[in-house]
Amino acid sequence: MTYCMADYIFLLQQNPQPLDIPPFCQPGFFFNEPQHLRQQDGGKFYILSALNQTTKQADARCAFFISSNKAASPVAAPFGSIEFAETIAETVLDKFLSSLIEAVRHMGSTKLRLANYPHCYAPQQADRLTAMLANHEFTVAETNQNFFLPITDERFEGHLVPAERRRLRKCREAGFQVAHWQSPNMNEVIDFIRTTRQQQGYQLTISTDRLADLCRKFPDQFAIFVVKDGTQLAALTITVRVRHDILYNFLPVSHPDYHLFSPMVMLTDGLFTYCQQQEIRLLDLGVSLDTDRQPKPSLMRFKRNLGALESPKLVFEKLL
Repeated sequence: MTYCMADYIFLLQQNPQPLDIPPFCQPGFFFNEPQHLRQQDGGKFYILSALNQTTKQADARCAFFISSNKAASPVAAPFGSIEFAETIAETVLDKFLSSLIEAVRHMGSTKLRLANYPHCYAPQQADRLTAMLANHEFTVAETNQNFFLPITDERFEGHLVPAERRRLRKCREAGFQVAHWQSPNMNEVIDFIRTTRQQQGYQLTISTDRLADLCRKFPDQFAIFVVKDGTQLAALTITVRVRHDILYNFLPVSHPDYHLFSPMVMLTDGLFTYCQQQEIRLLDLGVSLDTDRQPKPSLMRFKRNLGALESPKLVFEKLL
């Protein structure tokens, strides 16, 4: 199915092969790339692209999944929604959104749900998209505060409140080491995450099998960092390289036995240094929710103590 406009074709594809999808006009978010889309919901997805007839590249794109007469973008990722070039004309973006709504409605869906990327990823695009979605009668279904650290040339500990600086020093004095685990033992990683989360009363939002599969399939995007006390794991996190300049701290876990040391501060210090070395401009610390997906004040306070800034992360819905 295609929709036409001067200089653009709006191309809708169902379960396309990666090589059949128009290339995006700029470095895009990993969760919207074909290789990640194909492992969400068994690869059963639709993608709408605003194909620039001059460049033969997509200046806007949105992948969505349909289940029980409801369309969602994404179905198994932190975000999806509409990704577009900053230079795209307002008229083109408006027509793209109209085409998306029309396509979803044509398939018999009664609702369209768009989980947007954190505002800090692309503030100008996020503002434009929020305004345009409101114009098309979308409502904000969820509002969460996302925490992030801008990466500068300064040392990480300069951002810390005194109490967290003391904990970082305590970890160093105890001889703890932070490292990028280059060739991780995934069984050990999964066991540590599962055991630690159970001890803390948290449910994993992703199955351990799928988590291990993602790490094996995408070693360039999924990287594991650890804090070790000798040979003992004190803390661990799985990160995602969302884009060349954004690192997402996806799944941090800390062993309860090391609560007094707070090794997560040292782990974040290691991530900050890694970002500096890799020319990553933004370290995403994620939202701060409890097991009921409600804001967790203690976790929010901890991230603020690390010097993190806040940015909205919105989910939009439209009844069709």
